[in-house]
Amino acid sequence: MAEAEEKKKDMFDVIGGRENFNKLLYGMTKGVAGLALKTITDLRIEGQENIPMHDKGIITTVSDNVIRDMLAISQLTGRQIHFMLDPKLIRHQIAGPVLKTLGMFRSTENKDDQEPIDKVFKYLNEKGDLVAMTPESKYDYETQRKTVAAIIKFAVAADAPIIPVAVDSKKNKFLGLIDVDSLTVRVGTPLNVEKKLTRDKYRDQRYELAEGILKIIDSLKQK
Repeated sequence: MAEAEEKKKDMFDVIGGRENFNKLLYGMTKGVAGLALKTITDLRIEGQENIPMHDKGIITTVSDNVIRDMLAISQLTGRQIHFMLDPKLIRHQIAGPVLKTLGMFRSTENKDDQEPIDKVFKYLNEKGDLVAMTPESKYDYETQRKTVAAIIKFAVAADAPIIPVAVDSKKNKFLGLIDVDSLTVRVGTPLNVEKKLTRDKYRDQRYELAEGILKIIDSLKQK
């Protein structure tokens, strides 16, 4: 057992450590997914210049299909994007370990669940990375609004812009035979959030902004 662990450690040392291995795996997965999406779904990207080349940011969308949208959004930049995903997905026996290796992490499960929050700030503040938080369209509007209001709090605490994104899908035929969704990812203008919006007395304004962000995402999808 010790010998196996030592060999594993040596393998990571050759490529500069586990973190570099994870980034390499992310890049390979992104490349394969990008080729597949462009070939099968005719993936198009609009507003790519709104994704920061070096600075941190929170990418936000309302997802119709989590895995599909995650793969499409990952094509926006050569940088690694860390997605906050449903705990059930992260705990999946097969998909979970792969997703974690690719830099994905679970969302909070209750108000005392601190681990995912710590990871958000680690990626944003310590590493200056991109984080994606994507409430699902299957949830009712009020749940989506509450989720975006929470994302606003993250944005203020990390001093990071919110970048609204929409993944628009339209029915098409691959090779004229197979029904597929043609995908277009549209990126809106990054939004800088006023620090006061985290205070309790500005709760109404925070929720108004959350509604505004949901409308921006919807408008990007309707183009």
